[in-house]
Amino acid sequence: MNKLWYIQQLDLFKGLAKEKFHSIESLFAMKEYCKREVIFEPGDRDKVFIVKTGQVELYQLTSDGKKVIIERLLPGSFFGDLGTESESELFVEATTDSYVCSLNKDKFFALISQHPELSEKLMKQLFSRLTQVEKRMSSVASDSAFQRIVKLLLNLGKEKAHDYMEVSDRFTHEELAQMLGISRQTVTTLINQLEKKGMIKRMGKSIQFSPSQLKQFTS
Repeated sequence: MNKLWYIQQLDLFKGLAKEKFHSIESLFAMKEYCKREVIFEPGDRDKVFIVKTGQVELYQLTSDGKKVIIERLLPGSFFGDLGTESESELFVEATTDSYVCSLNKDKFFALISQHPELSEKLMKQLFSRLTQVEKRMSSVASDSAFQRIVKLLLNLGKEKAHDYMEVSDRFTHEELAQMLGISRQTVTTLINQLEKKGMIKRMGKSIQFSPSQLKQFTS
C-alpha cells in the first residue's frame, strides 16, 4: 500500500505543495487494525492517529461497564492525545478492518505549526466535530426517545439529492442504542414505527428519508 498516496488523499493535507509530502510521509507510521481491535485507550498520551481507510468508533464506559458511543470516524478523521491536560477516558476501536496512521504528538503539533494552512483546517475539523457531538449529547439529555432517533438520523445522514438523505454506514440497532442512551429494543421499535409511517425507507443496510419531513418532529 502506497503510504504517500493515502496521506495526499487526507482532507487535512489536500492542497499542500507536493514537494512537502515526502518529508511529511517520513513522520507517519501506518498499521492495519482488524475489526473490533482497540487502537487507543485511556492512558495513551503520546500519539495522534489519522484514519486512512475503514472506520473507527470512539466510546466511553460508564461506572457499571455500559458502553456509550461518542462518535464514529471515517477516513480523514483524527483522534488521540490532542493536548488535553486531563487523562482521556476514551477508547477507540476499529469497526471494520482499517488502516490507521500515527505519529508522535509533539511531531504532529510541530508539523501543524510549520504549515498555517494545516492549522486552519485542523481547527475547522475539530470545531465541526465538537458541534455535532454537543448537539447529540444535548438531545440525549433533553429529548424524548423518538426525537433522539430522528435527530440522530438527520445527523448521520448524507445528502444525496434535494430533500433526500441516506444513512449508508452499517450501524446496528445496538450501536444506535449506545449513541442514544436507550435500549436496543426501543431503537428497533422506533425504526419500525418510522418505516410504517412512511417517514423512512430501508434499503438493505441503508436508511433513506426526506430531511424536511423528519425535521418537523425535532421540536
